[in-house]
Amino acid sequence: MGGAFSHSWTEISIDRVRAIQLEILASIDSFCQENGLRYALAYGTLLGAVRHGGYIPWDDDIDIMMPRPDYDVFIKSYQSEENRVIDLATSPVSVEMFAKISRVGTFMEDVYGRVLWGVNVDVFPIDGYPSPGNEATVNQLFHLNGLVPVVCPFYRAVRKNKPVWFFKYAVKRVFHPSIPNVLNLKSSISTRLREQSFEEASYAGAYFGDAGLNEFMEKEVFCSFTQVKFEGNCYPAPAQYDIYLRNLYGDYMTLPPEDQRVLRHCYKYYSI
Repeated sequence: MGGAFSHSWTEISIDRVRAIQLEILASIDSFCQENGLRYALAYGTLLGAVRHGGYIPWDDDIDIMMPRPDYDVFIKSYQSEENRVIDLATSPVSVEMFAKISRVGTFMEDVYGRVLWGVNVDVFPIDGYPSPGNEATVNQLFHLNGLVPVVCPFYRAVRKNKPVWFFKYAVKRVFHPSIPNVLNLKSSISTRLREQSFEEASYAGAYFGDAGLNEFMEKEVFCSFTQVKFEGNCYPAPAQYDIYLRNLYGDYMTLPPEDQRVLRHCYKYYSI
């Protein structure tokens, strides 16, 4: 990925990015149907389906969610010649704990010059949650997850400014010598996440989504499904999607102010 990067890669338009994401989603949907795995649209993708019938006009990604038992089977067994599974819980260059299904032969670059993976669909595991008022485990997990960025060696994935990122990582390790390496830390988090069985729990949610404790609700929300239209095709959604979306976004059918209708992600997309 040296200086020839900009000459050997071709930038992809947002329309093509969306087309690839939809192809990945269709592949996931077929695999899950064939193998009896539960999944549903999530986050802004579900909101876009309900409110717009497809992408939120100012969005550029697709999110889905799976109950932990189905998620674990999926990331181990999904296979495709065009797409690959990137399990970020086992990745040393990510602060995330979910998976991405990434298109082979494409790459994303962020504003820092980090090149991590290709055009993708995010897959979030849904885990069991202790009953409300019993949140010690949750707080411990949040604390552990907060340590991941401290020891995540971003420099390993950087095309530009490698010396800067390496220096930052070295400084962080000097001031935090007692924190284990990032893969050991992620392994500890993965173990803790599975201590609360999804099937036996009364509540569930995505532990490291953007909504914090609002991510968690009665498990039934993640266990019964309906179909919603997304860009012309039907995909699973929580049957109680109103509860899910209100927990995350409040009055989700009201559009945000115009100055907030902008892309949240600052990526450039390339194909080889």
